[in-house]
Amino acid sequence: MAFKSALYRFAPMRASAKFAGFLIEQADRARDARRFRDAATLYEEALKLHPHDGPVHVQCGHMFKESGDLREAEAHYGQAFRLMPDDPELALQLGHFFKIAGRLEEAEFHYRRAVRFRPDWSDPATELRSLEESAVGWAQISEPNGASPQDFDELVPELVPSPGREAVAGIASGLSLRRLGRMERGPWGTLRTLRGVEAIRGYSLESGELAELEVLLDDRALACIALQTDSKRDSRGRRKYVFNIWHDFTNEQAGPGTLTFRFRSAHAEVVRTSRERVVVAQPLREIDHPSSDGVVTSAEGSSKLLTEDINRRPSVVRSARRELFEKPPRNILVQRVDQLGDMVCSIPAVRRLREIFPQARLIGLLSPANAELAETLGLFDEVIVVTFPDDPVERRRTMPLAEQKVLRETLHRFEFDLAIDLSESAVSRPLLILSGARFLYGSRHGEFPWLSAGFDGGTRDIADGLERVPHTNKVMGLIEWLNVIGGSYASVVRRPNLDPAVLVPFGLSATDRFIVLHTGARLAFSRWPHYEALASSLLEHTDLKVVIIADDPCPTLPNELLNSPRFMMLDRRLTFDQLDGLVSFCQAFVGNDSGPKHLAALRGAKVVSIHLARINWNEWGQENSGYIISRKVPCAGCSIHHDPEECGKDFACITNIRTEEVLNATLAALGFKPGEPRSTAAMDAGSKTSYRFEG
Repeated sequence: MAFKSALYRFAPMRASAKFAGFLIEQADRARDARRFRDAATLYEEALKLHPHDGPVHVQCGHMFKESGDLREAEAHYGQAFRLMPDDPELALQLGHFFKIAGRLEEAEFHYRRAVRFRPDWSDPATELRSLEESAVGWAQISEPNGASPQDFDELVPELVPSPGREAVAGIASGLSLRRLGRMERGPWGTLRTLRGVEAIRGYSLESGELAELEVLLDDRALACIALQTDSKRDSRGRRKYVFNIWHDFTNEQAGPGTLTFRFRSAHAEVVRTSRERVVVAQPLREIDHPSSDGVVTSAEGSSKLLTEDINRRPSVVRSARRELFEKPPRNILVQRVDQLGDMVCSIPAVRRLREIFPQARLIGLLSPANAELAETLGLFDEVIVVTFPDDPVERRRTMPLAEQKVLRETLHRFEFDLAIDLSESAVSRPLLILSGARFLYGSRHGEFPWLSAGFDGGTRDIADGLERVPHTNKVMGLIEWLNVIGGSYASVVRRPNLDPAVLVPFGLSATDRFIVLHTGARLAFSRWPHYEALASSLLEHTDLKVVIIADDPCPTLPNELLNSPRFMMLDRRLTFDQLDGLVSFCQAFVGNDSGPKHLAALRGAKVVSIHLARINWNEWGQENSGYIISRKVPCAGCSIHHDPEECGKDFACITNIRTEEVLNATLAALGFKPGEPRSTAAMDAGSKTSYRFEG
């Protein structure tokens, strides 16, 4: 929420102020627990004692809005507006409210007020642009080449292109942080948390000239770097100044702090200063998260030396065959700490869980209301009964700290690999933390970023918006999704009627053995730049033919490729049958993260894919066979798409993948083994190893 409740200091204050403070504190807790109607009621009670507290009116309006009561929400927002007419954050919230209510003219009015109060604020400016684009879309419905008005309900105006879109992303000037730790809940609240080696990545959009950025932690300098930019400016004369700092926070003092960003001009004048509250915490270890490219081992030295050290490290070569669990879970905690009916609805799901993990021990963490039923059915290998009552005052389930400690000690003795909360309600989800399990699983995972995985599904009644299927089905869906994400479903699908004659135009026959190198990808910056060197190495180390498929004509090729009868360059658009034939009949395929790579894996080729770290290799690496090569970098997961200039590291996550790393992975995929030299050149090389193809 944009507003925080007023702080009340209890001494010296009147009893009414003390009680109002108590009510606000309880309302804040209900709000954080997403019990919005309860929170609204508590805020209203506090306002009876202090009716002129504008921030509390705002909070009360938020709660009524979240609970669907727009009439009451508008009443409290209106009262806040009368008390705080010039507050920019309230103007933004009023814009949001009227947009949700479908009153777009009033929404636009308040968004424009917010921009007027704070011209450098991106949030209301973005909302205004969204409203304008929607208006453009609806206006085009009545245009000559558009749709007819009677098709109104079937159109999606927000998808209509907006004329005159800015080439430079972003509307508001100022700092935009793209990567800074991760939001985690801790003793100091939910803040950006920095663990070990982290990336500080973002940009500042400025009409003036910037030269460098200094970053400080609690007034102690962490880094000072030259900002990256180009000559491109938007229609308002602004340029994007980019930074991507890799810093090791391992030896920084743990706890909360403030990061300060000082942007300086070429004359060392401070042009802009921004601050961000952060928490420094214990580093993540690569050994605990081997599949994550964003978890990087700590190293001593300055940020510059750290960057050089990370760029020198070897790439990671992983098998394309992968599963969510490295080993099947041995001990599984199943949590159902609510009522008898909830347990009844969970019986099919628990039985299905035992089918999925037949060798695991299932331990039930149950309430007194449902434990005896579970015992009669033999659902669990062992049952732990815990008291987790629904407090009528708090209106939620609670557990004192002393009881939490006892439960934690009991659960830790089982050394759980997996802990599951079967409840759809969020109130029992935090109990999973006490299990000590490395993999935590439950519903509504968007509310709990510490969950390892989650599932959210449902149906909707057209009238009241509530569920249309039995709760039993939803609990079963939770378990089935766990089964789905833990398995592998890809298989080789060959094309039986594909004629090898499709290779003839390329000088290839059905008996030729060849490797395909595909250099293209939809995103130009995701293309590995060393395919020509790889082709030369493959010609030297194997007796296979090498075919490069390129999206664009190649201007210059080295002589060793041009003069080799075993090399072919295809730099023209192929038909699907031609592409399908090349990937289906090749001995191996090497390519970027692109569609042809997936097609080659589908057809059974031995695939080596080269991934940059913008997205997870786990998700988009090929399946079936072969290897996936990537690099560990602190800024992994950037998801850069339309704005490659924001990288700030020249896409080191792919350009630093070495030719010999891809060569060795390709030879391993093919089954090559060290053998006797096959050529005079290989013998003369001495230190070079030749390979022969086995199979």
